[in-house]
Amino acid sequence: MSRTVLVLTATGATGREVVSSLVARGANVRAATRDPARLSLPGATTVAFDIADPQTWAAALAGVDAVYFCLPPFREDEVSAGTAFLRAAKDAGVKRIVKLSAAGVENNPASGHRQLELVIEGLGVEWVHLRPSFFFENLINFYGGGIKGARVIALPAGQGRTGFIATADIGEAAAVALLGETSGEAWTLTGPESLTHDEVAAILSDALGEPVRFQDISPEEHVGMMRSWGMNELGVGTMSALYGFVRAGWTAGLTDEVQRVTGRAPQRLADWAQRNVAAWR
Repeated sequence: MSRTVLVLTATGATGREVVSSLVARGANVRAATRDPARLSLPGATTVAFDIADPQTWAAALAGVDAVYFCLPPFREDEVSAGTAFLRAAKDAGVKRIVKLSAAGVENNPASGHRQLELVIEGLGVEWVHLRPSFFFENLINFYGGGIKGARVIALPAGQGRTGFIATADIGEAAAVALLGETSGEAWTLTGPESLTHDEVAAILSDALGEPVRFQDISPEEHVGMMRSWGMNELGVGTMSALYGFVRAGWTAGLTDEVQRVTGRAPQRLADWAQRNVAAWR
C-alpha cells in the first residue's frame, strides 16, 4: 500500500523536487501551500497549510503516514511553531518524519535546525534528517540578479570550498527516506565537487559563453547587501555566520550519501549550469 506523504513548502526549492520524486515513485502526495488554488503540481493533491495558522494543520495531516518537514527560512518562531506542528503530526498518527536540516548542525546546539531535530528524535516516530550543503539553486534564487546583470558573484566566501548540491538530488534522497524503512539516521548530502567561488564563476562562464567573476566582498558589505534586499535580522545573522564557515573551510567536505541512498551519483555543477543558462540571460 502506497504511503500518503505531506510535503511542506511544496512551492520551495526542495519541496517541488520532493513532490516530483515522490510522484515518480507512486506515492500519494499532498503538497502543502497557503493558496492551493494557485498551485498545480502534476500527480499531487494540493492542500491548504500555513505553519503560522494551526487551524490549517489538522486537515492537512489527516490520514498522512509521513511528513517532509521543511519550514520557510529565517522565521523567528521556527522552533516554537515547528515544535507545535511536530507534536500535532505525532498526535495525528504520522509515523515518519524526514526533516530538511543543514550540514554541520550537529555541532551547533543553538541552531533551530538542531533543536527541531532533537524534538523529532524525542517523538517516538521514525525519522531521517537530511543535512545538505549549499544549493546550486542559490545561484539563481539568491545571487541570480548579480550574475544576470553584472556577471558577478559578490560574497564574503574567500577561497573557502563548498560541496554544492542540486535540489533535485535532495528531492531524490528525501523520497527514499520518506518511502523507505531506514530510521534514526542523519544524511549529510553534498554534490561530487568541493568548489571555490572562483571555480563556480569559471563554470558559469563556460556555460554562458561570457565571463562571470567572483568578487570577494567583506562581511560588512555582505550585511549591507542583505539588508538592502529587505532580509530580516535573523536571516542576516544566519547567512553571515554561514559564510564565516565557508571562509574558515568548514563547508569543504564531501560525502557519498547521495550515491549510497539513491543509487546514482549527484549532479555536477557544470551539467546543471548548462541546463539553467536561461536563468542568467
